[in-house]
Amino acid sequence: MLAAVVLAVAGCGGAGESAAPAPAASAGAGAASQAPAPSAPSGGKHKREVTLEVNGKGRTAQPIAYFADTNGSEPNAKLPWKRTVTLELTEAELKVGFPVSVIPGSVPDAAGRLKPAECRILVDGEEVATNDGGKNRCEYTLK
Repeated sequence: MLAAVVLAVAGCGGAGESAAPAPAASAGAGAASQAPAPSAPSGGKHKREVTLEVNGKGRTAQPIAYFADTNGSEPNAKLPWKRTVTLELTEAELKVGFPVSVIPGSVPDAAGRLKPAECRILVDGEEVATNDGGKNRCEYTLK
């Protein structure tokens, strides 16, 4: 039985043959160390300039709330108000979409009642969203 085990091991390659696969393994190790370079997004990140605007006169009665590069709010904001940011989006963010929005806060109308201030969102200088029609926010999904 011991002789059968020795013959089986010898038939599978002995110590003399184990050196041949080693160069292939080291070549594979070299290729593995270079793998991160192709996994970087091709073309890098995609830049978009996003401008959030709230129009009107005076100050808002409620804070302006926004989401673009960060979440934030501007209490008692002086109008007109504007925030411009440059977003760097990954391929995945472009594929599924990246939301941006502004809730403009309230301003008094001619009768003294509060209403949402006018807002709009521009992407790379092009208007993509407004709150025309009395909506209480402007929102857009970058793709």
